[in-house]
Amino acid sequence: MIFKLVGIAVIGVIVVSMLKTAKPEFAVFATIATGVVMIITMLSALQDVILAFDAIVKKSGIDDAVFAAVLKIIGIGYLTEYSASVAADAGCASIAQKLQLGGKLVIFIMSIRIVSALIDSVISLMNV
Repeated sequence: MIFKLVGIAVIGVIVVSMLKTAKPEFAVFATIATGVVMIITMLSALQDVILAFDAIVKKSGIDDAVFAAVLKIIGIGYLTEYSASVAADAGCASIAQKLQLGGKLVIFIMSIRIVSALIDSVISLMNV
């Protein structure tokens, strides 16, 4: 897996470097394409991890909605970080910072489900 990712990254860096000198306006698209190919390459391994976490959640008795919320929050964090990196690479540092702030706010808003579930669990434990 890591060798595939390194190979894709090296090829992407070469293509982006060549485009920066020949057609700089296409370099950002090559960066995005490289990242997308890398993410697609990692999806099979990621699917195995998600299935393993799902099995753990079922054994623990945690509500599936909480697990789904955690996965969404993790996805939002990675997507925000990747998008902000692309924006920064394109020379838009201000947009990258605002994107990171927006991602953090969305994560904060989505975390209310997890906090509510945690409080419900504590209350149910106290009533036992």
